[in-house]
Amino acid sequence: MHLNKLDLYPASTGLLLLSGLLFYSAALHAAPSVSYLDAKPGDIIQVKLSELHPTQMAVGKLQVAGKLAEYAEDSKELFDELCDVQGAGKAAKVSDSSTPQDPSSYTCKQAIGAKKSDMNTVDIGPTGKLYLTDGHHGFNSFWDAPDGGGDVTLSIRVEQNLGHDSSGTALTQAQFEQKMAELKHFLPIDAQGETITFSQLPQGLGMSHFQNDPYRSILYYLRGVSYNKPEKNVNPATGEHYAAVPFLEFYWGQVLRGKMDLKQYDLSKQDDYIKALKEAAVVMTTVPETQLIGHSGKTAAALGQLKSIDEKRLNKLAKPDSKLAKALEYQASH
Repeated sequence: MHLNKLDLYPASTGLLLLSGLLFYSAALHAAPSVSYLDAKPGDIIQVKLSELHPTQMAVGKLQVAGKLAEYAEDSKELFDELCDVQGAGKAAKVSDSSTPQDPSSYTCKQAIGAKKSDMNTVDIGPTGKLYLTDGHHGFNSFWDAPDGGGDVTLSIRVEQNLGHDSSGTALTQAQFEQKMAELKHFLPIDAQGETITFSQLPQGLGMSHFQNDPYRSILYYLRGVSYNKPEKNVNPATGEHYAAVPFLEFYWGQVLRGKMDLKQYDLSKQDDYIKALKEAAVVMTTVPETQLIGHSGKTAAALGQLKSIDEKRLNKLAKPDSKLAKALEYQASH
């Protein structure tokens, strides 16, 4: 495995001038290759999906179905998503020959990494293995999309290099796994909330390798309804925005799992799904803001809790052409 270490604005980025607007090719010309073990936090590396190792056992499969439904309705949505997770805005130019396996076959409106905070992240492990710490849902949708699979190629941001310690001494796999647990960069629960070990994680991406956690899908549809990403909320004690939290939705899912029973709902039906969302939203907005949420070690406020339910957003999900309705329809037919 090799690191393609990328300059954000290289002379060979593939700058195009179309109709007076600047667009950037998603194909990046790399500097001389070096081992992933040499990567530093903040570096941008170009990888294939087959190189990425998951750090969670479950996903919300309805969320992924919703993405696949969008791609089926409009193939440009796939390239919009690819550009977005690479910190490059939306897709600028897509043709019938564009494929997610070839970044040179489409262009984005901005340079790769222009919006670093939008990029998904990896940690570097022993022997240079790449462990995905954010983006399991999006990357699984790329894997299962047309022309997807392990050869899908994109750029990703390095969060931590845990292949060695500060003195340069290589970490053992056991030391690495312990560090990942300390950083909470590994989710040690399965779809039922039961404890798992690092060795039980899926060995690669692809929906067939993952368990389905229905609470995780519910949390996807409740974003902006009963909670937001923490970094959008301000900590009144410091006046600064809260930090981003890996596996945020799963921690909220631990709360929901203890307070509601999804078996009373037919989650394949939109009406019942909306009822489940309403119950979950009430639970989330009425939890004391100082309560620690799940295994996060953080309070409800620090995990993006909203003080009241956004009824307008919730009612929008109940419409027959909503993203929820399309996801349910796609899931039922595939």
